[in-house]
Amino acid sequence: MLFAARLTEVISGRKQRVADATGSDRRRAVDAALWIDANSQEGIDLEGAAKVAGLSNFHFLRVFSKALGVTPHQYLVRCRLRHAARLLADDTRSISEIALDVGFGDISNFVRTFHRAAGVPPGSFRQMARGKRAETRDLQGVSR
Repeated sequence: MLFAARLTEVISGRKQRVADATGSDRRRAVDAALWIDANSQEGIDLEGAAKVAGLSNFHFLRVFSKALGVTPHQYLVRCRLRHAARLLADDTRSISEIALDVGFGDISNFVRTFHRAAGVPPGSFRQMARGKRAETRDLQGVSR
């Protein structure tokens, strides 16, 4: 059906206009995003998130993407990376443990994804985050 719709667009030279999401659909997408954030360490799939929102998979994907600007999967990965960054800065557990705790099943995928998002590998991020905290503590001691 998507192929037929795209073919019709190309032949006619006109883009089909997708109906805007309703306010309640946007609210459902935001509620689902909050649920994804709260449960990001779990195994979340499109079907489960759509069920939470009370929408069909396809409609949920479209509404979520339009309301938040990213797909549910992209949002989930970003949530996991945010949680990992907090833990890397504040927790003493190993990088592998943190990766598994935030929901990454594969350590190499976590390292690659984190590096791509943060610009540095998790170990370097941890060192920088802890170094900045130490500098802040030193500066606070000097100003007293």
